[in-house]
Amino acid sequence: MHIWDATGGDPTVVVAERVRQEGVRFDRLTLEQVRARVLMPGIDCAVTAPTGSWSTGAGLLTLDGPVRLAGTRQNRPLLGVARSAGMSRDGQALVLEQLELWHDGQRLTAPLAELRRDRSLLAPRGIESAPLPGELAAILQALPDPLVMPK
Repeated sequence: MHIWDATGGDPTVVVAERVRQEGVRFDRLTLEQVRARVLMPGIDCAVTAPTGSWSTGAGLLTLDGPVRLAGTRQNRPLLGVARSAGMSRDGQALVLEQLELWHDGQRLTAPLAELRRDRSLLAPRGIESAPLPGELAAILQALPDPLVMPK
């Protein structure tokens, strides 16, 4: 399944090991063992989740957690986990609930966050930041800079 960028950029590619159709039409698909590659300006991220769904009418991909993220943001390593995630058909943002994100030596937590195509990270209910423990920061700093994801 592809979720296309309305501006003509790269689509988000979604792969599932098992897909089930709910009802008699393709209005809703249930997904199992979901993997996605989210490409946005400044973000290249692999996303995995045990289950999810695609709603054709709403054009909404929903992932049920734990949702794991691994990749880069502004060519710097990014690791995270969220309780759930969603992305609309237009692919303008990856919306994450109960997010914990490791990036640039910081541990960021937010009840709700949006990684947006315009490169911003929005947290409408606030975000908390704390330094990563030294050993984790050292591991991330040992990666190449800039970190480039394989194509």
